Amino acid sequence: MFEAVRGFSRRGLVGALAAFIGGSLVFSGTAAAQSTVVLNQNGSQVTDTTIRNGAYVNTNFDGGPLITRRSDDPDWERRSLLKFDTHNYVPAGAQVSSAKLTLTVKSGLGTAGQTRPLQLFRIVSGFLEAEATWRTRLGSTAWATPGGDIGEQVASVNASNVPDAKVVIDVTSLVQRTVDGDFDTRYTRLVLGDAGAAAKESYREYYSSEDSNVSRRPTLTIVLGSSTSTPTEPPATIGSTIKILQWNIAQGYGQDGKSNIDRVVDFIVAKRPDVISFNEIMHYSSSSQPKMIADKLKARTGQTWTYKWVQKTGAASGEGECVMTRLQIDATDEYLLSVSRSVAMARVNVNGRILNIFSTHLDHQSSATRVTQVKQLVAWADNHSEQRIVAGDFNGWPGTAEINEMLKTHKDAWLVAKEKGAAVSFSGNPDGNTRNTRIDYVWYSRGATALSTTRAEVFDTRDSTGKKPSDHNPLIATIQVN
Repeated sequence: MFEAVRGFSRRGLVGALAAFIGGSLVFSGTAAAQSTVVLNQNGSQVTDTTIRNGAYVNTNFDGGPLITRRSDDPDWERRSLLKFDTHNYVPAGAQVSSAKLTLTVKSGLGTAGQTRPLQLFRIVSGFLEAEATWRTRLGSTAWATPGGDIGEQVASVNASNVPDAKVVIDVTSLVQRTVDGDFDTRYTRLVLGDAGAAAKESYREYYSSEDSNVSRRPTLTIVLGSSTSTPTEPPATIGSTIKILQWNIAQGYGQDGKSNIDRVVDFIVAKRPDVISFNEIMHYSSSSQPKMIADKLKARTGQTWTYKWVQKTGAASGEGECVMTRLQIDATDEYLLSVSRSVAMARVNVNGRILNIFSTHLDHQSSATRVTQVKQLVAWADNHSEQRIVAGDFNGWPGTAEINEMLKTHKDAWLVAKEKGAAVSFSGNPDGNTRNTRIDYVWYSRGATALSTTRAEVFDTRDSTGKKPSDHNPLIATIQVN
């Protein structure tokens, strides 16, 4: 085990299987046959970067070679991070017969043919290759432990220093557990480090995913075996659009004064959003509305729904904000605004694009306070990469100072849809009000050039008695991801 992580210790497939071989889509004929998935396409299938200690703890090395080195001088110590998209390219619950990671040596020190012992560990937290450093994993969010949040050891191997030599590492067990959903993600995330004694000769460079020669890129080759069992759940379909539901559910209490989460779930099942921004959603150790809703949605839709919840004051329980999705969450984050308000963030991948999605609920008493909170929100969200989507109950209506402040940096999905003639509401509510006026929003940053609104709709949820499951009308924005 490489010294900096000393103390860390260390689950078929039915129908046609899609295999991406050299970037080409190939279909295997029957469930009885094996199928091979090769992941080596930069950005869509594999991302990677080097992180370096010492004076370089805040430096991102994305785009350069992958490097490992063991040194007593922190300035020279390096590790490599890799992430493979086994979420979108391998069906959930598939039987993994084998999974091999292949790295190609670019250069190395020492006498010709000299090898170095390497160790491979699972990374337990999401990272972004263009932002990860020794200290932080994405934006300004720090690793829990500098140098990567390292889980169990996956494998060990000896690496040559001969250019173009191949280093093949068996990661079958990890990939199987990953696609089975044993972790918080179905992306396979790894960290590679030198496990030997500190030495100048420990230096190794490997070609990265950005290399123009596909044969030299890091490659994860997965052989999927036959099985007659049914996958644990149908994989979430990810197309070129994403439906964002924004809804303040008033702690689950309807206008009849009764708490009934089933009414909330009924609406979600009927409208089929991909991501939900919840406000005023309650979580306690003995009773959790996010978990209750996610469990009911899985029972009703057959898909796993995961979420990031944060209490509005940062405490462990009470009322808060939540991003919930049927898509795979790759990373989460949270932030506390002034005057006891908060932001929850979850990152997903749609149409090959990373989307950072935020949910917030601003102060209900003071416009000036909301202006301050908008500025805090935007400044913090800017630490996360594009494409960015922000949803929430802003407690401000169009034309107020806080909404004008938000418009400086973000597009209002309802307004964009209205300009296209694609903003829809129900009879008697032509302005799309979500309460007494329009205070619930779905925004996307003006720098999110891959995003565009195709439709926005505010829904009438009154039952036969005229009562709604919340005092807010739900808003769904459909956003094209190019």
